[in-house]
Amino acid sequence: MQKLKLLILLLFSGCLYAQVGPGIKLGLNSSSISKTALEHKKGLYVGAFIKIPIADYYTLQPEILYSNQGGESNSLDYGDVNINYLTIGIPNKFYVTPPNGFHFIVGLSLDINLKNNFINFTNFNIDEEISPVDVAIMGGIGYEFPFGLALEARYKQGTISVDFLGSDDLYEEPGSNLNGVFQIGAAYKFKL
Repeated sequence: MQKLKLLILLLFSGCLYAQVGPGIKLGLNSSSISKTALEHKKGLYVGAFIKIPIADYYTLQPEILYSNQGGESNSLDYGDVNINYLTIGIPNKFYVTPPNGFHFIVGLSLDINLKNNFINFTNFNIDEEISPVDVAIMGGIGYEFPFGLALEARYKQGTISVDFLGSDDLYEEPGSNLNGVFQIGAAYKFKL
């Protein structure tokens, strides 16, 4: 009985391993920060992922991305906000017609603030005032072709305020200043 269980486990692991595959992603961001005078900022995201099929209609896809976010300013009193994040995401993909094709994306990400350039023109550097991390909720749609290419559109909503402490002229209304990012891009899963 133990040998049979071991054989089934090995067969299942082999089938799962055969479908697991690494890949790369590249795309464009349109980001904003809520309740501020900042306009939408264009940026990019780039990174890698591992596709792990769990069931016919469901795939887990852990990913690590570089994401350029922030907001653009039209004011002479302050400059653009440019925040570079390391994003560790856990998107879940639900396929309409497996194993490829149209799919829905839902998941979470931890965004780590690697660097930002928010400096008040009075030469008072307030880098430490921009939050070091963000936790974002994501959702989107995509289409995956049988040869490994996928096209996706997502929206990420931050849940932790960016907080521009010491710069009251950025605020349009009181409350949390949350990241919002629309992403559109392509991904390619390598065949092993």
